[in-house]
Amino acid sequence: MAKSKKKNTRMKSRVRTRKKSKVTVASQKKLVLSMLRELSWPRTQRPNVLRKSHVEKSEKTGYEGFVLGIVTSWAGKGENAGYRKMLSLKTREPKYKKLFNETKKLMRLRDPKFKFTSVQYNKNHRTARHRDASNVGISYIVGLGDYTGGELIVFDEDEKNPVRHDIRNKFYTFNGSKYPHETSQYKGERYTLVFYST
Repeated sequence: MAKSKKKNTRMKSRVRTRKKSKVTVASQKKLVLSMLRELSWPRTQRPNVLRKSHVEKSEKTGYEGFVLGIVTSWAGKGENAGYRKMLSLKTREPKYKKLFNETKKLMRLRDPKFKFTSVQYNKNHRTARHRDASNVGISYIVGLGDYTGGELIVFDEDEKNPVRHDIRNKFYTFNGSKYPHETSQYKGERYTLVFYST
């Protein structure tokens, strides 16, 4: 009788040690950040978010960034040609698919009711003042990495009354299609994730 009790106790303790630790927003942010650091980043062309100084200094065009999820893209030929909403090609690639799944999990942990179709990933990019013309409604943004500065500056509809928002490891919601916004100067390694619908 005593032996079987000891055996059961040992088995229960093994089961306990095998259980994964609870996933939190903080632990998921760390996981996504490590994936972003390991990634070989493609360059993207978004002239509306590039600063003049960036274009003049850089030998390369665009900046390091990409979208996963639904994008609005030119497709078709002849009479059938036009802009359409479709799953981005990168979203189907295994390395990006895994990142997208973990990023979606991060948002589910933060705000399970928030609906979005796409995520914009940016690396070390200080955006010029712009509106996100293709976005619909509210977006979430979060900054990750080891940096100082880099606040999100949001203006009113008349491009006045700027307000700075510290987004380093903090989620912030705003309507990027309605309110012009830009990034303040920063130092260090800065990534941003923008969750939005198109």
